Amino acid sequence: MLTIVSESHRDMKSIRPKSEDELESILKSAYDYARSENYEKAIELCDWLMQDSSTEIAGRRERAAVRSRMGDIDGAIIDLKYVIKTDGLEPADFYTLGILLLRNGSTIDAIEQFGDAVKTGDAAKNHYYKNSSLLFRAEAKLRVCDFEGALKDVSGLPDGYNTYFSGTGMRSKEDIAGEAKTAIERKARSKFQFKK
Repeated sequence: MLTIVSESHRDMKSIRPKSEDELESILKSAYDYARSENYEKAIELCDWLMQDSSTEIAGRRERAAVRSRMGDIDGAIIDLKYVIKTDGLEPADFYTLGILLLRNGSTIDAIEQFGDAVKTGDAAKNHYYKNSSLLFRAEAKLRVCDFEGALKDVSGLPDGYNTYFSGTGMRSKEDIAGEAKTAIERKARSKFQFKK
């Protein structure tokens, strides 16, 4: 297996990955650099991968992860949008972009990306991305007061289904459904009172 950790940028040009295992080794090296907060080296590896058409998407996808870890959410969003435009087949890309957009306050755009993650996850029979995207999309819909849409999104999820939301902690199907129902009831009461 290829190890690239100690190689200089110039030496890397002659040892392009020739297999999936070698590519995974390089991506793991970039991940390890990012984990140890050596972001410069992590980005350098990703940029190097992006110089070759056969590894460009993998490099850009990893660079998005590194940028996200660095707190460069805008940069991560740009990289993932490029990945999706070029190779929009992975539900994980739509899902991750949705999470980044939600964190960045672009709730409507996040809803759209979670919708694409649901479609691609369903087509790939990947229940994790489909279900998690439905839960995240329901949360996003709550934020824009689409309470009926949020309730519809969580209605198809298994009971007790939950996931971690940055800034708020664990959220479940039941949490979101309860908030949506309460908001719908409150809205109905205020309409009734307004008509009097």
